[in-house]
Amino acid sequence: MLREDLGEGIELALAVPQHAEAIFELINANREHLRRWLPFVDATQDAGYTRAFIENQLRDLISGRALTVVVYFRGRPVGVMSLNRIDPVNRTTAIGYWIDEKATGRGIVTRAVRRLVSLAFDNFPVDRVEIHCAPDNKASCAIPQRLGFTREAVLRQSLRAHEFTDDRVIWGLLREEWEG
Repeated sequence: MLREDLGEGIELALAVPQHAEAIFELINANREHLRRWLPFVDATQDAGYTRAFIENQLRDLISGRALTVVVYFRGRPVGVMSLNRIDPVNRTTAIGYWIDEKATGRGIVTRAVRRLVSLAFDNFPVDRVEIHCAPDNKASCAIPQRLGFTREAVLRQSLRAHEFTDDRVIWGLLREEWEG
């Protein structure tokens, strides 16, 4: 999958180094919006950092450990999402995502995560997909809930982003629940 049209102006594209500048600009424009929930924001100070991240993700894709995509809406990049920590032994992965604050509330992330779940089950040796989010991040928690994930656990004080410490809600979805 290099680029895929999901309809309604939403596309996913494999993250490649040529996306580094646009992704960095998106992070930079959304620093305050993203910083509350994501530990990487302050470390992302230039496009070189973003390029190195993408190159590392491509190496992980080659070894079957990750897949990172750029989310487009109406032709412009609005976010990034990944299958993280693909574990073929335990047959699990976790999905992470973030989006431009101006693009929230349009169903973009729900549609894109739905496709990423299908890609995980169809193309990787996984039987379980997880999403981890802070319980106070209502928009983020709504995604797995909408897609039929089960709220399984809360890990107390396990998410640290800058000066913030949050609990982490673990949402899980099994292959047979997705296919059923």
